[in-house]
Amino acid sequence: MSLLPDGRPDPDALLAQVQREENQGKRGRLFLFLGMCPGVGKTYAMLLAARQRRKEGLEVLVGVVETHGRVETEALLDGLEVMPRKKLSHGGHLLEEFDLDAALARRPDLLLVDELAHTNAPGTRHRKRYQDVIELLDAGIDVCTTVNVQHIESQVDIVRQITGVAVMETVPDSMLDRAHEIQLVDLSVEKLMQRLAEGKVYLGERAQAAADGFFREGNLTALRELALRFTAERVDRDLEDIRRARRVSSPWKTNARLMVGVGPSPYSESLIRWARRASGRLGCPWLAVWVERTQPLTPQQQDLLARGLNLARKLGGEVVHATGDDIAATLLQVARERNVSQIIVGKPDKRSRWKASLADQLIAGSGDIDVCVVRPLVGRPPAAAKAPKAPPVHAAVEYGKVLLGTAMLTAACWGLRSIGGYTMPALVFLFGIVIAALRYSRGAVLLMAALCALAWNYFFIPPRFTLQVQKPEDVVMLVLFFAVATAMGHLTARLKKREIAERRRQMETDALLRVTQSAALAPETGKGLAEALRIIDSVLDADTALVVRRLDHTLPSEVHPASTFVPEEQEFGVAAWAYGNKQTAGRFTDTLPQSQATWFPLQTATSTMGVLGVKTREGALDFVRRQAIEAFALQLALVLEKEHFIQAVNQAELIEKSERLRRTLLDSVSHELKTPLAVIRAAVEGIGGPTSDPYISEIDTATKRLQRLVDGLLQMTRLESQVVEPQLEWTDVVEMVDEATFAVGDLLKAHPVELHLPEDFPFVKTDHALVVQALANILHNAAVYTPAGTPIEVSARHAEGRFHLSVRDHGKGLPVGEESRVFGKFYRAPGSPAGGTGLGLSIARGFIRALGGDITAWNHPSGGAVFEIAMAAEFMDPGSQDIAVLVSETFKGSSASS
Repeated sequence: MSLLPDGRPDPDALLAQVQREENQGKRGRLFLFLGMCPGVGKTYAMLLAARQRRKEGLEVLVGVVETHGRVETEALLDGLEVMPRKKLSHGGHLLEEFDLDAALARRPDLLLVDELAHTNAPGTRHRKRYQDVIELLDAGIDVCTTVNVQHIESQVDIVRQITGVAVMETVPDSMLDRAHEIQLVDLSVEKLMQRLAEGKVYLGERAQAAADGFFREGNLTALRELALRFTAERVDRDLEDIRRARRVSSPWKTNARLMVGVGPSPYSESLIRWARRASGRLGCPWLAVWVERTQPLTPQQQDLLARGLNLARKLGGEVVHATGDDIAATLLQVARERNVSQIIVGKPDKRSRWKASLADQLIAGSGDIDVCVVRPLVGRPPAAAKAPKAPPVHAAVEYGKVLLGTAMLTAACWGLRSIGGYTMPALVFLFGIVIAALRYSRGAVLLMAALCALAWNYFFIPPRFTLQVQKPEDVVMLVLFFAVATAMGHLTARLKKREIAERRRQMETDALLRVTQSAALAPETGKGLAEALRIIDSVLDADTALVVRRLDHTLPSEVHPASTFVPEEQEFGVAAWAYGNKQTAGRFTDTLPQSQATWFPLQTATSTMGVLGVKTREGALDFVRRQAIEAFALQLALVLEKEHFIQAVNQAELIEKSERLRRTLLDSVSHELKTPLAVIRAAVEGIGGPTSDPYISEIDTATKRLQRLVDGLLQMTRLESQVVEPQLEWTDVVEMVDEATFAVGDLLKAHPVELHLPEDFPFVKTDHALVVQALANILHNAAVYTPAGTPIEVSARHAEGRFHLSVRDHGKGLPVGEESRVFGKFYRAPGSPAGGTGLGLSIARGFIRALGGDITAWNHPSGGAVFEIAMAAEFMDPGSQDIAVLVSETFKGSSASS
């Protein structure tokens, strides 16, 4: 944990930790069994743990487990419920995959999902199984899974270097960071080789091939060390989390932050993995910086860049976008702005005598920042070299125009040769090169410079019509002409490219501004969104579909009227998944890639306002367009969020006015009813009481019921006016229960009240009257909503300075999901008996909260509902001398007043 200069914990770090713990509390827990390679017993250990959890009473469900024909592993499945797998048809073959939707619908306490790095069959929602697990965890389901160390993304390069095998199925390190517990399943190399020989790892020829290839003693020893080291690093991070939670300052202080440059290079992925491993060892954050230059990227370079940045995001790095032509200077500037302690850069293959490498430039200008130079590996095998293709048509046209222009300039200079000698043609040629550089590419300009130099020498420098140059000054002039022409052409072409890049950025910025203005400043939200979508379509050359969430935060099955394409029915499923999981899905992604469009969630810092679907008219969704779409989606989300806040404020003002009017009306009515009720009660008693006549009995019953309603309204008015002032006194729990039972009256005659109280329960210092009224309301609620003859149990306990008083009935319980709503004002559960007001529990919670406590409710596993009062209180032993003196003084005070 970072510390302030005075030694106190950094509030930002504490807030980040609290938010991280809250997010983890909402999600399911991931239990991961890690091994060095297949055959060490990961699945076996997972099934043993699952059987133990089942004995503890948890609902354990087997989602997918691969036994690979091992008899001892299959035996552990006996007694465990196994989900049927989902059947898919692909390429004429019937495939079986894990059924994610069935698991989400079932929601077990613990779900077993084997082989985390598995690649799903085409037609499933996600391309990778770990993405299925992420969705399960986000839904609050605990998951047990297995993975080998060679499938961890940051370890891929090391594994390929050790074994020579390129691992294609990988799991991002950020997935392992979410693990609640990682258990290493270790086995010695000798025992593993013995298991392989006995056919317990692979069978038949496959076992022999494994022994000759991957399962070599040296490979297994290195993989075992890798797994042990990875687990040790994880233990160190867990220990640091414990020390942070306990606010134990570390004996060594570090503010390490790593940075790695990402570019359109096949080495970027290797450097990113190296940075992730280093950050894991140091337990520090890391950045992946992309420096955008004026020179446009080819489609292949865009693909390399997109792969690198996506990998950085998958591994948990922060992606930073910077702009500049000098890569080293821009990286150093970002490093100083972000307080980076170490820059990771690749070692150059070859050193140039004329130009310093990127690593040398970073070292020269790094100052206090450390520079780590590593040897990267190629992320994927390079494609085989292909025969050179003919230049495109537009390039051939450029070169043809250059040849024609050079010939025309030469002819013009030949006509003017008698005016200025042979020096004037040089100036004319230079002027022509500058003009050409403003229109043509760098290669065409360089060709023109060379042709102009040759034409000047051949036609104008004596001796003419030869390439010989006799005078030394003519040689110098010719060399300088070629150098100046080349430099001017290069600089002019560079300025042109920079102008094009700046124009593109300006166009995107202008489009973003127009989208914001049209959507945010339009008098009608619908028309503003329509104009914004029209602008987005023109900039992206694509069709868009906007789906805005409803007021209840659900996604409708219809698009905004301004959308330029209407998705098919299955597309709404993709949109709903992107909305619910806050991730991009659809075409050109790993989630539901068979869809027609790519769906981007309209995500803000507080909520998701809907989704934006983009269907490109031609070509793939490259990196630059994806960035632009994400920017547009963010602006639309902010505009929709602003409209939502405006509506919420208006609604809140309306509710406040209605609440104020209702409160005034109820207060007036309740006070006006007190006097007539007192008169009616007195008249009933004067006539002879409720026993004298059945009609008088009905009047008395209705009067009491109306009196309870008026008392409830008055008590609610006191709570809302904040005039309840607790009067703390020592009181006996048994007396409070007796008074509450007496206050409920005849309703409890049909329900035996059982008091479960430990012997010598201490006296409690609290407000006797408020607790009695709250308890009476809870008992009244239990008597009304439970069948006659069923008991009502009251129990009390105290622990760590808190007093707990529980009431359990044996009725049908609370509606599922409504446990907290029962305390709302005027709330009545479906099927409630007639005559209630829905204020009793709300008033009870108000009284207890006035005492600094609270009331919670839940359904008992054996049936019925439980209401528990919990508050901080002081306790005193009933047999102590202090309480005896207190009782004696109370008795004397009562006698004197009598």
